[in-house]
Amino acid sequence: MILFGEVLGRTLRRPQVVAFFGDLGSGKTTLAKGIVGALCGITSLGVASPTFQYLQFYSGNNVSVAHFDLWRLRNLDEFLSLGLEEYLSSEVVLIEWPDRIQSLLPPSTLFVETKVCGLGREVVIR
Repeated sequence: MILFGEVLGRTLRRPQVVAFFGDLGSGKTTLAKGIVGALCGITSLGVASPTFQYLQFYSGNNVSVAHFDLWRLRNLDEFLSLGLEEYLSSEVVLIEWPDRIQSLLPPSTLFVETKVCGLGREVVIR
């Protein structure tokens, strides 16, 4: 999944929002680690899921990435009350659990669905 994320990251145009859908443990954060690594030159160990703070920023190689994990977010109003919508205009935006703010996603959003399939993962991009 990290390697796939690296390949995907190198193909992203900027600005780009990438919305990750999938169950817990299906590989969303691992894909994000690969994307951040490819874009910013940060190893996967340096990329963590921002579950308890909602947002983590990464920069390097003249690109910035905003990585959201909205699993704990209750609803759109909470997102807006925290002032997080301004970060949706970053160069690259990765959003885990984007269903909480789906109405804010731009039409050009890349939707990535991850599924556990036996010992592997399936990724569908649209």
